[in-house]
Amino acid sequence: MATLNPKYTNLRGKLYWLHYKLPTDLFRTTNLTSQLIRTSLNTTDPNKAASLAQILVYKVQDYCKTTSTANITKQSITLLITNILVNLGERQPRLNPITATPNISEAFEQYNAEMTKANMWREKSKIDSAAAVMNLIELINDRCISDLSPSVCREYKSKLVRYPLHHKKLSRYKGKSVINLIDSKDNYPTLSTTSVNNQIRKISSFFNWSVRQGLITSNPISGMKIRTNTNSRAAREPFNDADLEVLFSSKVYSEHEFLHDYQFWIPLLALYSGARLEELCQLSMADISIDSDIPFLRIDDKFEGQHIKNVNSRRTIPIHPELIGLGFCNFIAERRKRGDTQLFGYLKPQRQKLGHEPSKWFGRYKTKMGIVSSKKVFHSFRHTMVDKLRKVRAQDYEIKELLGHSSGSVTHDIYGSVETPLNSILTMLREISFRDIVVNVKVWK
Repeated sequence: MATLNPKYTNLRGKLYWLHYKLPTDLFRTTNLTSQLIRTSLNTTDPNKAASLAQILVYKVQDYCKTTSTANITKQSITLLITNILVNLGERQPRLNPITATPNISEAFEQYNAEMTKANMWREKSKIDSAAAVMNLIELINDRCISDLSPSVCREYKSKLVRYPLHHKKLSRYKGKSVINLIDSKDNYPTLSTTSVNNQIRKISSFFNWSVRQGLITSNPISGMKIRTNTNSRAAREPFNDADLEVLFSSKVYSEHEFLHDYQFWIPLLALYSGARLEELCQLSMADISIDSDIPFLRIDDKFEGQHIKNVNSRRTIPIHPELIGLGFCNFIAERRKRGDTQLFGYLKPQRQKLGHEPSKWFGRYKTKMGIVSSKKVFHSFRHTMVDKLRKVRAQDYEIKELLGHSSGSVTHDIYGSVETPLNSILTMLREISFRDIVVNVKVWK
C-alpha cells in the first residue's frame, strides 16, 4: 500500500516539495497567474517536510490576508518563503539580505530621491516623471516592479494611447474613471502621440534605473515608443529670410511699440545666438558681460531658478556685433542702473518655466504677421542659425558648441574639459549677417 505524503507536500524523486493550492476566493483577489505554490523543502524526512509545509502554508495564508491584493505576486511570495526557510536554517542566506521587491510606487520613491539628491533633473522633469508613473499605476495598478513584463507594458501602452486629454481638468469627466472611459467605445480627445511617447520615455528611464539597481533584469518597455513619420528636424522648420523680414519689420521693432521689452529683445537674441527660449528668459545680469574684450552671454544653472537641458547646454556665447549695434549694450546698462539682477526679472514661472508667457506671445505674434505654419515656432530660430552657419561651411563642432549640443564624440564630451575658444565662436558668428533683415529695427538708446 502506497504511503500518503504529508499534507501540503509532494514527493519528487527523493525530496519533498511544498505543494499548496491557494483557496479559489483568495486567489481571485491577487495578481497571481497560478493557484499552486511549489518550492523544494530539500528534505527526505516526511516528518520534517510536514512541519515545514505547515509553517509555510500558515505564513503564506497570513501574508495574503494582511497584504494589499495588488502587491501579492509570485515574486513576493517566493521571497517570503525563501526568507522563512533561511530563518529556519533550512537554506543558506544570500550574501545580500533578502528583501521584498518593491512595488512601482516604492521603487519610484527611491528613484526620485536618488535623482533629486544628485541634482540630475530639473523640477519640471521631476513633476513630469511623477505624473507619468502615476498614470502607469492608474492603468496597470501598483504591482510589484519585478512582475512587469513586455506584455504588461503593451497593455499599458494600449491604454495610454486612449488616455483622455485633460481628464482631471474637464468637468465632463467628473465621476468617470479613466479605466471606464478607456474600456468604453466613446470618442473623446486623447493624448497626442508626442505626449504618449514622452510618458513612455520617462517610464523607460525609470525602468533603466531599476535594471541598474537589480530590481528588474531588463527594461520591459524598451522599444515601445510609437513610430512617427517625422523626425525632430522635420517637426520644426527654420525661418526663411522672408519670414524674418516680416517678423522684424512690425512696429514692435521699428517704433518700439510693445507691452514688455522681452517682446523686442528675446527674438533678436534668439536670432543672433540660436539659444533656447528658456535659456534667454532666465538670464541673470551676472551671466552677461559687455565690458570684456569679447562681450558674451553665459548659459548656466548656477543661480537660483536657472535650469539647463543637459550638461552640454552649459556654454558661453559671444554677442554678435550686429546685436551690439542695435543697442543691446545700452539695454544692459539700463538694467544695471536700475539695480536689476535678472535680465527679464518680471517674468513669472509657470510649471518652473519662465518662457511660458513669451512662448504664448510669440505664437500669437508670428501668426498675426502671417506666419501660420505650425512647424515654424520660436525654436525655428535655432534651425535658422544652423542653416546659416552650414551655408558658410562652419565647423560642425563649433556649431554644436554654440548651440549647446553634444559633439557626438566620446573623447570630446567625456574627456574634453576646455570649451572651444570664444574668439573662434565669434569668428564663426561674424561669417553670418542679418543686417538686411533688421534694417528697419530701431536702435535701442
